[in-house]
Amino acid sequence: MDEVIYRLAVAEDLPVIAGMYAQMDQFFRGFSYRFPEVENIGEAWVDSFRRTQGRFSVVYIAELDGKVAGFMLGRVKRVAPYLGGVMVGELSDMWVEPEARRLGVGKELSLITMKWLSDQGVHSIEVQILEGNEPIWRLYEKMGFKPELRQIRMLRADFPPEFNSPREDA
Repeated sequence: MDEVIYRLAVAEDLPVIAGMYAQMDQFFRGFSYRFPEVENIGEAWVDSFRRTQGRFSVVYIAELDGKVAGFMLGRVKRVAPYLGGVMVGELSDMWVEPEARRLGVGKELSLITMKWLSDQGVHSIEVQILEGNEPIWRLYEKMGFKPELRQIRMLRADFPPEFNSPREDA
């Protein structure tokens, strides 16, 4: 087996990682992910950071045996003034192909993305993890991340019946 090579993604990589993002979206739906399915999700995801790539976002890829085997997106965002107005790094999205799992690819992609975020001067780095995705929970806890927030969601179909009355201003 060849060694894993890590590098910044280039324009030619984007269609491949868009396809991987679509796989990731389907994988997430096996956990607690409840957003609507979106047509051409991978392309929509790439479009979400295309303009900011290299300035406020970065995509690293892992190559194994000459093909893309994983990716990670990192983003920089400013939090609200009442939270200090600081810049915060976000490990936004990561996918590792099944054949590259258990090789340390996820950890290495996280570390190089965290280094880029650190170089941007961020106050802290955050990551959102779906409930039930235990391997990722364990990885980030081993890396030193501490739980801070628990997010929950209620879908419109689950709203109490009294919420479904017609709006008076409609």
